[in-house]
Parts: sequence; C-alpha cells; structure tokens
Amino acid sequence: MPHVSPLTCVDHHVESDLLVTGGYDGRVIAWRDGVELWTTTFDDLVNEVRIDQTGTSIAVAAADAFAFVLDAGTGAHTAALGPHGDDVNVVRWLPGGAGLVCTMDHVDPTVRVWERTAGGWSGRVLARHESGVFGAAVSPDGTRVATAAEDRTARIWSLATGEQLHVLHHPGDPETIDWSPDGSVIATGCDDDVCRLWSPETGTVVLELKDATAAVRFVRFSNDGSRLLVGAYDATMRSYCTQTWTVVDEYRSPIQWERAACVAGDRVVVGSFGGAPVFHPPFESRPVPPTFGINAVTVADGRVVIGRDDGAVVDLLAACVITRHESIVNTVAVSPDRRTVVSADYRGVMLLTTIDSGDARTISVGHGGPINSAVWSADGRFVFTAGYDGHVRTWSRTGEPLDDWAAHHSPIKSLAWSTADGGILVAGSSDGTLSAWNGREERWRGSADDLVLVNAVAVADDAGVVVSASRDLHVRRWDVRTGELLERLPRVHRKSVKGIAVAPDGAHIVSGSYDGTAVSWTRPDDVAAAAAAGWSWRVLRLHGKPGVPGVALDARNLFTAGWDGTVARWSLDGRLVARYTPPQG
Repeated sequence: MPHVSPLTCVDHHVESDLLVTGGYDGRVIAWRDGVELWTTTFDDLVNEVRIDQTGTSIAVAAADAFAFVLDAGTGAHTAALGPHGDDVNVVRWLPGGAGLVCTMDHVDPTVRVWERTAGGWSGRVLARHESGVFGAAVSPDGTRVATAAEDRTARIWSLATGEQLHVLHHPGDPETIDWSPDGSVIATGCDDDVCRLWSPETGTVVLELKDATAAVRFVRFSNDGSRLLVGAYDATMRSYCTQTWTVVDEYRSPIQWERAACVAGDRVVVGSFGGAPVFHPPFESRPVPPTFGINAVTVADGRVVIGRDDGAVVDLLAACVITRHESIVNTVAVSPDRRTVVSADYRGVMLLTTIDSGDARTISVGHGGPINSAVWSADGRFVFTAGYDGHVRTWSRTGEPLDDWAAHHSPIKSLAWSTADGGILVAGSSDGTLSAWNGREERWRGSADDLVLVNAVAVADDAGVVVSASRDLHVRRWDVRTGELLERLPRVHRKSVKGIAVAPDGAHIVSGSYDGTAVSWTRPDDVAAAAAAGWSWRVLRLHGKPGVPGVALDARNLFTAGWDGTVARWSLDGRLVARYTPPQG
C-alpha cells in the first residue's frame, strides 16, 4: 500500500538502485523502478530515512523519540535506539555503517551518537544546541559532525571528543546542512532565502547562492559531488553544478513543500504530497491516487470552510471549491459579514475571495515563506497576517497594505483578535512566547518556564481570556489584557498541540494534536464548582496519523480537520455526529 500522506524524505543507494521513502503516515517504503518492494509501518511520523553505504541497513528518524534500524532487504526491524527526549529529526550514518548520528527537537536539542558494538548499540550525547536541531551532516572521513538548529547557528563538532570547532552564524534559522563528498565545503540553507557554502576548516562563508525566493529548507549533495540540490518554500528544487555553482535544472511543483530529494543515477527524485516519489525526468510507473491533508478549518454562521494541501479552499457543507491557491493552504478566515474568505499559503500569497461570486484578489505578502495565520478584526475593516519572518502585516478588507512591524524574531505561528480595550491582536510564536498589540504598541509578552513553541492561539472575548496550544503538549489560559498566566490545563495530548479554539464565554475549548486526537475541554458553568473541580475533558479519536491541525467550534458543534483528508463534526459533549471527505479537485 503506498503512502497516504505527504512524503517527508527520500534516499537512494546507487549500487543496489534501492529507493526508500518515508511519510507523515508513519510508513517507510522501499521502491525499485517505481515498484514497491516492501512497507514497514511505525506508530508515529517518519521524519527521515537514510541507507548506509553498504546498502544493507536503513536508519529511520521517527517522531516517537526513537531512531530505528531496518534490514534493507526486508524492512524488518534490527534495532530501536532510544527513547530520546523528543522527536528524532535527523539520522546520519557514520562511514561504513559503524554508527548513527541523531538530532532531536526543541525539548531535547541534543546531538547523539549511536555506535555499533559487539553487544548491539551504545549511545552518548555528543553536543547540545539552544533550540531544536533539524540538520546534521558527517564529514566524509568520519571525524566531525556539522549540525544546524533553530538558534541561528550551524556548528561543527569533533566526533571523538564533542569539542565545538566552529560556530557558523546565520541571520536567521538554518534547518538544513550537508557536507560535500570531497569534504571541501559545507552547505547550509537559511530562512533568509540564502544557501551558504562554508569552509569546514575555517568556519567562514565561501559563497552565497541567492536564487531561491523563499526560505531554503533543503540542501543535499549528490553522491558523486557533482550536484547540489537546494529546495525552498517557493516550491522549487534547484540543481547546482558544483564546478560553476550555477543552476543547471529547476524542478517546480505548484503544491509541494520542497524538503525531500536525492539524485538517483540520471534522475532527481523528489518527495510528493500525493504519496509517491516524483522522478525527473519521469518514467512510467503505477499512479498513486493522492490524498490531500487539511490544514485549517473555520466555522461562521453554519458555513464551514477548510484549507487543504492541494491549494483548495473548500466550502465543506456545500461541497464546492471556493478558490484555489498554487500551494498548500495554511490558514482560512471568514469575514464578520460572511461575504469574504481570506486564505494564505506556503508561498506567501494571500487571497481575498468573495464567497458568492468566487472573485479572488491575489496579494503576495512576502513573509519570507509560509503565511501561518490570517485573522479579521471584529468589525471586518482589517486583515492581519503573520508568518515565517516574525512580522505582522495589516491590510484593508480590499487588500491594500496598511502597516508592517516585527513582532517576534522567530516565526509567528498563529494570530487571534480580541475586542477588549478597542482591539488587541495576540500572536503566538515559535520562540516560546505570546505577544499582544494595540496597533504597533506592544501591550504585553507572555511566557512560562516550561512553555515551548506556541503553535496556536484563540480568544474568548466574553471571558477576557487567551488560550494557547504549544509544543510542550499543554493548553494554557492567559488574561488577554495583562498577559498573566491563569492556568495550565492537564497534559492529555501525547504530542505537540497544534490547533486550538475556544467558545466566547471561555467555558469550552477544543484542541488538536500531532498525536492524531482532538480533546474537548469543558469547565463547569458554576464558578465555585469550576474552582473546585477544574476542567473535564474527552478525547476525540477519529483521524489518526499524521495529526489534527484544524479545530473550530460554534454554539452547538465541534469541528476537527485532519491531515488524513477528513473533517469530523462532533456534539459539544464529544459524540461523533458526521464525518466528511471533501471533494478532490
């Protein structure tokens, strides 16, 4: 059975012509000539796969805090390394398959080495960053490890001692890194749209490649060192000749988020949101029906609107496409008069679409990558957008730019609007803080010692409360006027909380998580009872992998939207009322 969700990683072994892919669906699949050989399924998302130099073993980085080793011929497990303190983002083989380098996410931003021993595997911590480590590369001679993290640095370490040899400072966050096969250069990709080439001996920049028009999220050298693949949020994978450092090929996809590719002989293989690898140049293989995940859902006066991986903005109950983007839709919001939908995507494009006519105005917002959130003011006069560059931008309801300011130094993940005190805009960021704004004036900035990466925020206006969903698995409540942390709800989710919605009176909350569940939270109506008994909750299980990024509620229903391509409608007490599969196309 092929992947049923986007691919996150691909790798190819030259001698055996074995291609291996991993996906958000938790599957690892081996292919040859476009035909599936075997499939192994994991309990959580697969972040990366790598075949060792001998072609006999495959390393898997999984989102359940383990790295796994598989037999390349059968897909059978031969080792489970961990648990680590957080998701394993990267696996890299040491020369000859002698061991693995693993890097972890924000809660455990370490670099760990696992080495084969006579009795199995032995692990040790090599190094630590200040934030999540999303890139790693091993020098061809196996003496050094280079890492890239969301702390604006890449670093080079001695594999034997863990000594830090060089710090490669970036103007933004580098999340991808690779070492050339001849050992002469290190490539990093940064969210300032630049791929940089560094000398591993001096730690200085040798060259900057500036062809990308959005954040660079993937770099990889071919095995023979003749090519460097550079993928960016502009949905383009560029192939550079390493003799001249010029672009010799470009591979474009209107939908795809380019962070998975490799060179396989005379072809470049790129990961696909449709569930199968895409070959350039193409050859005939069995087509795989795509399944498009849902990233966002909003409800307004009975109208349910979703945003999807294939770029479609869909009126769910009417079963029709309202408008279409050329990239993945991250956020949707319906205007207070219910006449206009604002939607935004991975390429930094916002559409303002009149629902009844379908007329759309396209606005290139330029947040340096994905627009993560768009929200209307309560009176419908303004639209606010935020994204990868940490800026908030303000627009008129017809799309004229009005203001632009830096609210955070890291990506803003979510915005929410409160009517309190003439209007307060709340932003949640990957820097682990929330901020509140009256126009350009910062009203407060909220944080907590154990708060990690704010994924979503929502406002309960009648209660004067902000609720947040975060990477540390918690839902929190904050005072919207002061930023005081009021309460941290019990940890019910098993993975990062991705989506959040709250009723106006604050008595009902729904959260969605990477663990594939949603949770319906209820507070007793009586204030004294609420203080004594706290919150009750019910876990809503339907979607499964790879997660539930979209949640919404109205006076009678909860809505949950999954990356499995389905939407569910639940009663407020957690009973499943209906399940929808939106139209494809």
